[in-house]
Amino acid sequence: MNSNSYLSGVFLQQLERLSVLAKNPASGHLRGQHRSRRTGSGMIFSDYRPYVQGDDTRNIDWGIYLRLDRLVLRLFEEEADLPVYVFLDTSKSMNFGNPNKLQFSQRVAAALSYISLINHDRVSLTTYDNDVRHVMPSRRGNKQIWRTMHLLDQVEGAGETDLKKSLNRFFGAKRSRGLVIVVSDFFDSNAHEDTFKVLHNGGHDVFAIQVNSPQEINPELSEDVFLVDSEASKTIDAQLTSKLMDRYQKEFNSHVRELEIFLNKHGWGYLKVGSDSSLEPMFFKLLRQRGLFR
Repeated sequence: MNSNSYLSGVFLQQLERLSVLAKNPASGHLRGQHRSRRTGSGMIFSDYRPYVQGDDTRNIDWGIYLRLDRLVLRLFEEEADLPVYVFLDTSKSMNFGNPNKLQFSQRVAAALSYISLINHDRVSLTTYDNDVRHVMPSRRGNKQIWRTMHLLDQVEGAGETDLKKSLNRFFGAKRSRGLVIVVSDFFDSNAHEDTFKVLHNGGHDVFAIQVNSPQEINPELSEDVFLVDSEASKTIDAQLTSKLMDRYQKEFNSHVRELEIFLNKHGWGYLKVGSDSSLEPMFFKLLRQRGLFR
């Protein structure tokens, strides 16, 4: 099994030019390409912070203590690996559209994982619907890409969506602070504040990639239709008037805008793409412009 089942060899070579851009100091322990702020010796002096009981006294700046009678610790920056958590929505609503949203999102998740792995970041890939379904534990190194592909091969596209429950379940265990990338259509009834609370409290950085099909963005339907909730299986017999279609467009745009505003408020990243998008400009232009890559 190899990554070519999702991504072409040429595209993989192009991805090797990218690396994830960490906004916050990395909390990793192994050698990598991201700044990590620590006490004690390191590569580059960064800052001071007040000493608190329990800190290693070897890191105290005794010169400042003698001059100012204050106990402070020296902080240094060193290169560390970045924990990257990729969350892929595999609920039933994702298994829709032409091109199919889930198949497109699988390719996105594969590319995100590949970029992080070849840059020696620690990658954890998780699929979810109304709960966590599959988890690739934290891995490091490009030889681990086969594990990513193996997990993606198990995706089915079933169940309802509950990102809040899935995040709480995964991050309920102690996880290193890192970058959480969520790939989803975000058709979720939970409030954004409640959904992302566990990530905010954990000090994680977040980047959301919202994937919608062309049929959702600009639907073209006949006048009399049965509307089916793909996850709850509820149906509505509707007559699609121009007024109703205008209302749908407003509601859809509001759904998209509310998510973007919420993420921007927290200083997090956001990108909306259609499932008919080309991956090349998405990764080498749009995601770089939004600050995910350098």
